[in-house]
Amino acid sequence: MRLLFWSTALICTGVAVALTLWAVLGDAAGAERASAVVGAVVGLAGLVASVFALRQGGGATVRAGGRGAVAAGGNVIGNAIGADSRVTEVDLAERGAPGPGRAVSARGEGAVAAGGDVTGNALGEGSEVTG
Repeated sequence: MRLLFWSTALICTGVAVALTLWAVLGDAAGAERASAVVGAVVGLAGLVASVFALRQGGGATVRAGGRGAVAAGGNVIGNAIGADSRVTEVDLAERGAPGPGRAVSARGEGAVAAGGDVTGNALGEGSEVTG
């Protein structure tokens, strides 16, 4: 997917440079007509890409790697992670609505990653959160 985005950016840059050179060095009226057509096509392509991206938002990729790594695709509220960690009296009713799916990754020893809010958590050995 990344290759598609970079190649599109490079093609658009090339077209913009070519239209500019055409307008400066050649026929300005022809370059104006061509730029209007190119603008309309790019606008429609952007609309299609936006609709496609919005429809793909439901599937999140969540990964964790390494000893003790934690990854969550949504909100992380009221958790105790680590030896002798405690969370007491955290109001779990204040959870927000889950957001759109996000790609989340945690790598390395003890890494923590979340795709949403991180509140009321005791992360690490001997840590504590009280209300």
